[in-house]
Parts: sequence; structure tokens; C-alpha cells
Amino acid sequence: MTSPYARPQLPPRGQPQLPHQRPPDQPPLRDLPPPRELPRESISLVPPGEIMVESKAAIRRRLLRILWAPALVLLGLWYLLLVLYVSGASPTFWFVSLLAALADPSFLDAAIVNLGFTPTGLGTAFLLVPAAATLLSLPMALLAPALVGGLLPRRFLSERAFQRDVATRVTALLMLPPILVVLVLPLTVLFELPQPWSGLGAGPLSSWCLGLGALLLAWVLVRRFVPASKLLGVTDAGALSATSQLDRDLERRAAAAAQVRAQDRRHLPPNLGTPALGGAATGRGALRALGLIARSSLTWVVPAAVGTGWLIFGITDLVTVFSRVSSMNLTEMSSPLRWQQLVIAAPITVLVLAGLALSPALSVALAASQRDQVRDQRTYEEWARRARVNPWEARVVGLTGWFAAGWMLLGAALAALVLQLLQVATALSWVWIVMIVLVLAPLQGLAAAAAMRSGLRDVLYGPAGDFMRRQSPYILVAPDVGTRADRAKDPAVRAALRKRLQASGGDHSLEIFDLDAAGERLWVDDSEPGATDTAVREADLARGALPDFGGEGSAFTGGGQDPAELDTPRHGIPDSLGGLPDRRR
Repeated sequence: MTSPYARPQLPPRGQPQLPHQRPPDQPPLRDLPPPRELPRESISLVPPGEIMVESKAAIRRRLLRILWAPALVLLGLWYLLLVLYVSGASPTFWFVSLLAALADPSFLDAAIVNLGFTPTGLGTAFLLVPAAATLLSLPMALLAPALVGGLLPRRFLSERAFQRDVATRVTALLMLPPILVVLVLPLTVLFELPQPWSGLGAGPLSSWCLGLGALLLAWVLVRRFVPASKLLGVTDAGALSATSQLDRDLERRAAAAAQVRAQDRRHLPPNLGTPALGGAATGRGALRALGLIARSSLTWVVPAAVGTGWLIFGITDLVTVFSRVSSMNLTEMSSPLRWQQLVIAAPITVLVLAGLALSPALSVALAASQRDQVRDQRTYEEWARRARVNPWEARVVGLTGWFAAGWMLLGAALAALVLQLLQVATALSWVWIVMIVLVLAPLQGLAAAAAMRSGLRDVLYGPAGDFMRRQSPYILVAPDVGTRADRAKDPAVRAALRKRLQASGGDHSLEIFDLDAAGERLWVDDSEPGATDTAVREADLARGALPDFGGEGSAFTGGGQDPAELDTPRHGIPDSLGGLPDRRR
């Protein structure tokens, strides 16, 4: 008999996988009841043994030990942003001046002065600004423990998603200062703050596009250097997945597989008459859909838009410089963008965003005819398998992509019509409209479809953690206050753990006996100072409790106390065994 955890037989490398060699579909499963929403657990009563890290301070110490690698990435990013800022006044003029300086260095000095800089100021800026900006960015890491410590691992559908969320939160804190600087810089130009950029010309806009691309690249590198496995001291998601597939111990493989990914209870399509069927049309569902599409666009659309913008504005700057080669005051050049164009683009952008947010709702309404064709409502991890057995989900995902691309095309058409009617269209605006139609709109459709493949259930139902609990040895990342040892001293935590043991069924008398006998030693890490039995005896001596090794007045005979005090409730647990020691020590 084949083990349920055995790996499927794959064809030799280089040979195609035949249809009969694919993993067979499971028996049809339809008409599932609506998933039951689980109550939220109280994190204040999580026992110490189910908390991942000793304290938030431990997370901070681990982060500080690996912070040198992200610091180098941030230092390089700030140097690159400074170079783009300096060269942004006119990248083409800088390039021509550097070529001319090979023959006569005075050309470079003249270019620096004409572009609004001084040699001393540039030298000082390159010496101090990147290092100072990096030092100001690193303290943001001190906020990471508060942002990560409250996460509940069992509410994540997979271990990879949990660890990715931890790394993303830390990365967002470290990248926040450079992101704010790049996004606020155009506003400082529009408000005419004193700086070398006198306007948003083609050169500054091309450098700004490169700055956005640098942010995307730095984000990927920083997140790679702050993995959750090092911050939290847990097994990497990739190694855990390998254990679930390759380990020889079947029990260990089964436990690892249950921790790698849980079964998603949010089946599709939702049952008729349930709130989930219209969840995409609600405000919360629309905002969640817009967030998922925007996050997917960071991978599909934004890199293409950044590259296209750099190319278009760079060519414009090149043409401008060579057409005004006789004029050296290039910092006073007018912007290729007119304020009328920005006023027209703002409401059209809002319209497109609203259409993107409502695209899943429209798709769900149009895919109603596919409901009867669903053969299996189970949630498979592979998209190809899901699309094969669930045509309704495939239809919604495909329609969402088409709607997203259509909204982009509609926005481009409206912009072209209004610009032409108001006679404010320029050659640059027509180039952008053509690029949106040919490049960005199809990519936006692909981004929306990719977002719904993994996030359609989030849009309709809400987070996966509301309907399932993934098997994991930990409930909470870190205590909200103090350490795990401090939480072990909390009488409410001990009482909740005792109550849970009694309600779980089975024979837990030994665990309850140890719980009552442990007292404040419910959870003490043996590696922590003062965790030995000798330290406990010293604490007893300080309280005046003298051990008499089983004689009169020992703990076995009441510890010298009055017999009426033996049944007095200890920490809210009315058990006369509360003072007995653990006999297994």
C-alpha cells in the first residue's frame, strides 16, 4: 500500500509529463457548507511554551546582529540616490561635460557651477550625506519587535506566508526613510523650495524614475538579508518544506507537511445567500482587492513603468540639451508636464482605481453561469489544478484581468479625448498614452489576474486565519510585556492552562500535577540565569522556607502550615496539591 505522503513518480528529466502521470484529481466534492468563522483567541493567556521567542528584546538583539548587511544595502542606496539627485538637473549635460572634462578639466568645474552646485559642496555631500542618512534609517529597526511580536503564526495559511510577512514588516521599516525622500522630492520642487532642481524637467523626471527603480531593487535585497528564520530562530520555510517531502520518518514528514500549509476552508464559489458571495462589492472587499492588485502591480507594472519613464524622459532631455547647446543655464528649463495635464489626470486616475477595486465584484456576477460546472470545491495550492476542477474560480480570475486592462484602456482613451478637446496635448503626452495602451494596460491585466489567483478568497471571505488554524508549535511570536518567564508567573495564565488541560479530555493528571507543583517554575528556560534548582532553593531561603528533607514540617506533610490552609486556593486554583513538589525531579 502506498503511503499517503509518498511523492508522485515523475518522468526522467527532459521528457514531458504525460497526462496519465499527473497527480490524479481527488473524488468530486461539492455543496460544501459555509465555512465556520473561528473566534479570536486571547493573546494575553497564551502559555509560555507556545510563544516563539523569549521576548521582544530577544528579537531586537537578533536583528541588531544581522543589521550590518541591510545597512550596507541602505548605504549603497543613499549613494545612488545622491548621484541621481545631482545628475538629475540635466543627465545629458552632465554626461557631455564629463566627456569634455577628459580633454579639459575646466569644463567639469563650469558644469558644476552652471547646474547650481559647488565643488566643495558636492565633496562634502558625498562624504557625509549617505552615511548620515544610513545612520538615521537604522534606528527604525528598533520598532520591528513591536511590529512583529504580536503576529499569530497559526492564523497564516502557510509557513512561507508567515515568514514572508515577518521579513516584509522589517523591510518596510528600514526602507521607510528612503521611500519618503523619493516620494516627497517632486513635491519640494513643485513648492519651489531652494535646490538645484528649479522644475520638473525631463532630466529630473528621468532621474526620479531611476530612483523608483533603485527602491524596488533595494527592497528585494534588504528583505533577503532579514529572513524570519534568523530573527525568530525557527526553521526556514524552504527547509521545512523539504522535510515534509524527503524525511524518512513518516510521522515527522506528516507533522512538517501540516505546518508547511493548512487546508484553506474558504471554498469557492461561496454558498448562495451567504455574505461571502457579495463580499467583493462591499467597501472592505473593494479596498482589499485594490490593495492586492496594487501589491501585484509592484511586480508586473511598476518596473515596466519605471523603465519606460526613464527611457522617454531621458530621450526628451537628450533632445532638449542638444537643441539648446548654446545655453548653459539648463536648470531653468520648463517642465514637459503642464499643470492642466495633471488636473486632467487626477480624476481619471481615481476612476481607474475605482474600476480596479470593483473588478472582482463584476467578475463574480458574470461568472454565475459557471457554478454548475465546478467539480471540486477544495482549495489546491497549484493554480493549474484549481482551474481544471473549478471553472468558476478560473472565470472570475480571467474576467478580473480583462476588466483591469479595460479600465486602463478606458482611462487612456478618456485622457486622450479630454486633452485633445482642451488643446493641451503635447508630443510627450501622446507618447505616454501609446505606451499605456501597448505596454502598461496588458501588464495591469496580468497583475490583476495574478492577484486574484492567490487573493480572491481574501476579497470574498476575509483573512484565512478567521476560518482555520494551521498546525504550529507556536501561537504567538513574543509576549506583549516582559518575557516568557514573566508570563509563567501570571496566575491567570496558569489557571487558563489548567482549565484547557481539563477540558481537552484524556488523562492529563500528571500534567496538571506538574502544573500545580511547579508554581512559578511553570516555564523557565534552563539557559537563562537563575533557572537551576539551586537558585530556586536560594529563593525559598530568602522567603524563609527551610527544607527539612522529609522531616516534620516538610512539603509532604504540609510544610509546617496549619492544616486548614492546605486547601486554600493558590493563584485561583482550588487544589490541595498546589504545594506539592514535582516528584519526577
